Amino acid sequence: MCYGRFSEDGLEYIIDRYDTPRPWINCITNGKYCALVSHTGGGYSFLGSSGYSRITRAYPPETVLSDRPGRYVYIRDRVTGEYWSVTWQPVQRLPSYWQARHGLGYTRIVSETRGIMGDILYFVPLGANLEVWRVKIGNSTGIPRELTIFPYVEWCLGNYAFDLIETGFSGLFNQVELREGMIVARKNLWNIGHRPQKPHAPWDKIAFMGTSAVQEGFDTVRESFTGMYRSTQNPVGVERGLLANSVSTGRDSCGAFQLPVFLDPGEEWEFTVTVGAAGSIEEAQSLVTRFSQLEAVAEESERLAVHWREYIGRLRVDTPDDSLDLAINVWNKYQSRFTFDWARMSSYYVGGGSIIGFRDTCQDVLGVVPMEPGRVKTRLRDIAAHQFRDGGTLHNWDPISGSGPRTGHSDDPLWLVLAVAAYVRETGEMGFLDESCAYYDEGEGIIYQHIQRAVEYTLGRLSSRGIPLMGAADWNDGLDQVGSAGRGESVFTAGLLALALRELEALAKERGDDLTRDSCRGSYNELARAVNEHFWDGKWYVRAVTDDGYTIGSSKNDEGRVFLNAQAWPVLSGIAPRDRAIAAMDSVREVLDTPYGPALFLPAYSGPDPRIGIITMFSPGSKENGAVFNHSVAWAVMAEAILGRGDVAYEYYRKSLFLTQSRDILRYKAEPYVYAEYVHGPESPYSGMGEFSWTTGTAPWMFKVCTEWILGVRPEYGGLMVDPCIPPEWKGYRFQREFRGATYDIRVENPDRVSWGVRQVKIDGKPHEGQVLPDLKDAKRHQVDVVMGRAQGPAKG
Repeated sequence: MCYGRFSEDGLEYIIDRYDTPRPWINCITNGKYCALVSHTGGGYSFLGSSGYSRITRAYPPETVLSDRPGRYVYIRDRVTGEYWSVTWQPVQRLPSYWQARHGLGYTRIVSETRGIMGDILYFVPLGANLEVWRVKIGNSTGIPRELTIFPYVEWCLGNYAFDLIETGFSGLFNQVELREGMIVARKNLWNIGHRPQKPHAPWDKIAFMGTSAVQEGFDTVRESFTGMYRSTQNPVGVERGLLANSVSTGRDSCGAFQLPVFLDPGEEWEFTVTVGAAGSIEEAQSLVTRFSQLEAVAEESERLAVHWREYIGRLRVDTPDDSLDLAINVWNKYQSRFTFDWARMSSYYVGGGSIIGFRDTCQDVLGVVPMEPGRVKTRLRDIAAHQFRDGGTLHNWDPISGSGPRTGHSDDPLWLVLAVAAYVRETGEMGFLDESCAYYDEGEGIIYQHIQRAVEYTLGRLSSRGIPLMGAADWNDGLDQVGSAGRGESVFTAGLLALALRELEALAKERGDDLTRDSCRGSYNELARAVNEHFWDGKWYVRAVTDDGYTIGSSKNDEGRVFLNAQAWPVLSGIAPRDRAIAAMDSVREVLDTPYGPALFLPAYSGPDPRIGIITMFSPGSKENGAVFNHSVAWAVMAEAILGRGDVAYEYYRKSLFLTQSRDILRYKAEPYVYAEYVHGPESPYSGMGEFSWTTGTAPWMFKVCTEWILGVRPEYGGLMVDPCIPPEWKGYRFQREFRGATYDIRVENPDRVSWGVRQVKIDGKPHEGQVLPDLKDAKRHQVDVVMGRAQGPAKG
C-alpha cells in the first residue's frame, strides 16, 4: 500500500493519504523556535525548551495515536452549516482531494472539500520566534460561497509536564485575552522544574496568536470553543458559526479567531496566521504586524528555501544507489540538523523533556560539522562548560537553567574528545584547543585541558583488571545495575576510551606535546592488553561483567549471548587484533543479523534480571532488549569498513536505511524519510516496526559512516583522506565537498571491481602521492580523480 513518495528533486516527501499508519511529522525550526507539524496539522511548538517553554499543547503518547491537538483551520459554510478542517484532522470529514508535503523547513497541506480549496503553508522564519501559517481559501464551484474560517490552537504556556498532569490546576494561572487585535497568553506561575532567577518569577514569555484577516470574533476559553462533552472534532463554536469572545482568566485556554470570507466563483483569498512567543506585548505586536504582510511572508519563505539549498549543497554525492544519494544529499542531513538543534528533547514518542544530553550532543555534531563548523564550535564550548574540573560531566542539562544531574555514566566524559577531534579535523583550527572555557563547578581551562581531563577521569576509574568501571551505566542506559556497587566493568567504555586515547594522542602529536602523546600510547596498549586477556570469549568479546562477577555476552549465557557493541568497538578503536576483529564481526553476522540489520544483542532477555538492569525488563525484541538499534548498526557499518569488507558494510547500511525499511510501510509504520531509533527485533511480534523516529543519534552516525567510511572521504589533520570501501559491483561514484575554504570534486572509478584500495590519485590532472588531499585553502574548485585497485601492503584494519 502506498501512502506517499518523494518529489522528483527529492526535496519534499509528498503524502497522498491522510490515514497513514502513524502520524508522519516534520520538525521545522530555526534553532530557537521549534514546531513539530504532522501531515494532518497536529503537533506543538516551543521556544528554547520543550519541557519548560512550551507554547502550544500536545498530549504524548496520545499524539502518536490520535495526532491531536494541533494547529488547525476550520471552514464552515454559512449557508448549509457544514464544516470541516483543511488538514482533515480533527473533523475528519472526507475531502475530495487532499495532499501534504513535508519539505526542508516547511509543511504544506492542500485539500478540497465541498468545492472549497484550502491551502496551508506552515514554516518557521530564520530570524523570528514564531511560526507562520500562510492560508489560501479558494472557491472551485460555480456559485458564490459564504464561509467562516476558524484558526485554532491550544495553549500550554511554560511547563509541559505540569500542564499535562495538572491540566485543571495549571489553567488557574492562565491569563489569555484579545489585545491590539491579537490573542495574548500569559501564565502567572514560576516555571516549575528549574530554579527561577527570582523567587516566584512567572513564565517570562508572552505567547501570541495573530492574523492578517478581519476578525468578527474570538475565543480563548477552550470549553467555550469546544463545548462541554465535545472535542476539537466537533466544536460547538464552529458548529454554530459563532465564537463567544471568551476571555480566559484562570481557565484551560485556547486561541481561536472567527474570520468571515465571501468568495465569488473561482476567487481565492489569502491571509496569514502567526503563533509564537515574545518578551513583551510590543515585540509580539511587531511580529504579528510584520508577518501579516503577504510580501514579507513570501520573502521569508524564499529566504528559508535559499538557506536550505545552500546547507545541503555543501556536500553532495552521486552513486549507483539512488536511495543512498537521497538520504545523504537531503534527508539524513535534514534529520541530523534537527538532532543537533534539539538533541533528544522532544518528539511524538518522547514527551516534553527539557534535556540536552552530554553524550548525545557530542555525537550530534558529527552530522553537521561539514556543513556548519561555526555552529559546532559554539556548541562545543557549551558542552565543555558542563564538564567538572575533575573531568566528570553532567549527564544532561536543562537549556534554560543549565543545571542537570551528574549520574556517573562511564562513557559520558569521553565523547567530548571525539567531538573536539571531529571539529579540529574538519577545520584544521588547532587554535581552538587553546581557547579557554570554564568548568561547570570551578575554574577554567583551555579546551585541550578539558579533553585531557576527560581521559584522565576515566583512566582513574579502572577496575583491578584495568577495565573501565561501568558506573551508573555506559552508552546503553539499560545496563543500569551492572555496576551499581562500583565493581562492574564495561567493554563498551573500554573501546570508547581506547578510541579517545588514540584521538588525544593524535592531537598531542599535532601540538608537539610528546608527554601526552607517549602517555596516551602507553595507556592504550595496557587497555588493549587487558581487554584481550580478560574479555575474549573464543569467537567474540563479552559485553560486561557485573558487580558480583557475572559475565554478560558470553557463550555461557542462554540469553544475551552476543552483543553488537562489544564486537564493533574493539574494531573501531583498533584494540582487536585482526584475526579477532574478523571473528568478532563474523559472529555478529552469524548470530545477530536480521532483515533490518544486526540486532543490539540476541537472544533477547525473557524477564527481569536484577544483576543487569532495566534492559531485561523491556518486552523481548523492543527498545534495547534484542531490537535492531540503528545507532549501533552504524558502528557495525563502520567496523566492517575498517576491516575492508565493503560488501558487508554496505549491506548493513542498506538494511537499516529508512528508505529500505519503509518499503513495507504497514509493517514499518514510522516516517519513511527519517531514521527511527530502532525497529523491533526478531523476538518481537512486531518485528520490523520502527519506533522513536527523528530524535536519534542514528542520524549523525549514519551520515558519518556513509560519507567517511563507505564513500571514504574523511577529514584528517593534514587534509582530506580518500579511502573508499564500497560494494565491489560499483563502477564508481562522485563526491563533492567543501573543505577548509576549497571545494573538492572527487570522481572515483573502480575498474577492477574491488571493495577497497586506491592505486592512483590525480588533482587537477596532476598525479598526487598518497590518499590525503592537501589542505589548499584557496577558495577554488579542484577536480580529483581517484582510481581504485588492488591494495598493496598489509590488509586493512
